[in-house]
Amino acid sequence: MSFESGGAFACVPATERGRALVLGADPKGKNYLYCNGNSVFIRDVENPAIVDIYTQHSQPTTVAKYAPSGFYICSGDITGKIRIWDTTQKEHILKNEFRPFSGIVRDIVWSPDSKRLVIVGAGNQQFGVPILWDTGTTVGEISNHTKAINSVDFKPTRPFRVVTGGDDYAVVLHEGPPFKYKKMILDHSNFVQVCRYSPNGEIFVTGASDGTMLVYDGKTGESVGSFGGEKAHKGSVFGLTFSPDGTQILTCSGDKTAKLWDVETKQAISTFQMGTEVQDMQQGCLWMGSHMLTVSLSGFINYLDKNNPDTPLRVVKVCKNPYI
Repeated sequence: MSFESGGAFACVPATERGRALVLGADPKGKNYLYCNGNSVFIRDVENPAIVDIYTQHSQPTTVAKYAPSGFYICSGDITGKIRIWDTTQKEHILKNEFRPFSGIVRDIVWSPDSKRLVIVGAGNQQFGVPILWDTGTTVGEISNHTKAINSVDFKPTRPFRVVTGGDDYAVVLHEGPPFKYKKMILDHSNFVQVCRYSPNGEIFVTGASDGTMLVYDGKTGESVGSFGGEKAHKGSVFGLTFSPDGTQILTCSGDKTAKLWDVETKQAISTFQMGTEVQDMQQGCLWMGSHMLTVSLSGFINYLDKNNPDTPLRVVKVCKNPYI
């Protein structure tokens, strides 16, 4: 008797109170990535019932990111191990496995040419390492942080830059390759949870547990303003993601809201009230094509509606009917 797989019922993302959840996006706009247990979930953004699961990590996974080429995914776990695996074959053949540092991996970013990776987290002696994806050879250093790095992003245009933000309240700009320290920014008064470049690389934006969202020149790191005046959210800013055209930003916060911002005016366009309970804190967000997603502390995945901020278009959760 032969058997054929009929699909899978996927877990929702694993979340942690007080920590940002990082989602990965398919450059082709089809799938998004998240982690739970020892697995990485590859989920169709149009139809969340379609899911593939990568199960080859031996320890709990923390983050996974597509290469800009779309051919590979790099995923990390709590021990500092990363695995780089194929996306084009059903078997997801392993291409490489490295341990850049010993400690939890909190974020990963690929270079725009898909040749380099920067891995950051809470290592014993190192908090971030830039490497070549095919050999694991280091290409410079990620330095000047004194505590764990929570977020990293790569400037999508030349001259290349890498920006990092960490538990030491610092944002550090690196230039390269090979990467070296360029500038430290100490404008936040609490943990820096997220830092992201705009699609054109002209600016990067940082969000922190002090509720602020600050804007900097993408090349020099000079301050060019802030979103929402003194504070963008009443709680920690855990996630921010640019629209594909770079004119808007979606953010999510521990104040149980998500907000849509205009990049030019730095003012909020819409506020999405996601609930009143602790489990309604918003831990991560992702903008893919026309889809705006946030993830609640409960793990529920919310598809936001621009035209109706009070009610999500869809909520993906675990229940008798897990895709309502």
